[in-house]
Amino acid sequence: MSNLSELLPNGAGQNQVDFVASGSLVAGIAVSINTNGTVSIVSSSNIGSLIGITAKAISDTATGSINLFGGINKAQTGLTIGSDYYAQTNGTITTTSSSPAVKVGTAISATTINMRDLP
Repeated sequence: MSNLSELLPNGAGQNQVDFVASGSLVAGIAVSINTNGTVSIVSSSNIGSLIGITAKAISDTATGSINLFGGINKAQTGLTIGSDYYAQTNGTITTTSSSPAVKVGTAISATTINMRDLP
């Protein structure tokens, strides 16, 4: 194999499901599922319901793709290959693992996270 793209499927990645956004969501942000089935940015009050990372930007009330745990998210920038990444209570994804951050996966390129299996 000559590069990472040979391992990944065409398109946005594995374990991708469409959800309706509650609020505008930027690409590559951690999201939680709400009781009404919509998704919103992870916060301190809903981090326990984290389900994945947005594959692309999604407008408020629009339907868009979420990469779920066990999948691949290619909507990142500036990642350090081999580093673990954590969802923060503002939806950002960083290498900081302080509580209540939740590990989402490991960087496999500067723009791609291999998301861990379901917590």
